[in-house]
Amino acid sequence: MPVLPSPPSDRAAILDCARSVGVFTDEEVNTVDELFDGYLRDPVRSGYNFLSDRDGDALLGFACWGPTSLSKGAADLYWICTARAAQGRGVAAALFGAVEDAARAAGRWLIVIWTSSRLDYEPARNFYLHVGCTLTTQITDFYDRGEDLCVFVKRL
Repeated sequence: MPVLPSPPSDRAAILDCARSVGVFTDEEVNTVDELFDGYLRDPVRSGYNFLSDRDGDALLGFACWGPTSLSKGAADLYWICTARAAQGRGVAAALFGAVEDAARAAGRWLIVIWTSSRLDYEPARNFYLHVGCTLTTQITDFYDRGEDLCVFVKRL
């Protein structure tokens, strides 16, 4: 399961993957599509990098990350998503490790992750803790009333 930069041909599979988990709204899936457009046009200028984990023709998961604007050392992890059929197989850990490696190679020493406090995001929050991230901030009612922003950080 090598994690590699996402080719343009992965677009449909990435969007299907995001839909398959049943957590992301249509607006969020559309955002993935917009970020993928920026990545395809110019990853450096857009600040978005996509990585895919595949098993043959099947996309197991993807990640989107990029250097944080106006920061010398931080990188943002925008998305990490494992297809429903591939969950529990170490895909997210492989993707996260590849993001860590890419961020280090880009001279970054900190990964910042924004996520939701919603119950259906609990597996994601637990995953971030499992891979060594620390919950550093929680802003009440950030996304909506009753839906907080949870900010995790991983020092590299």
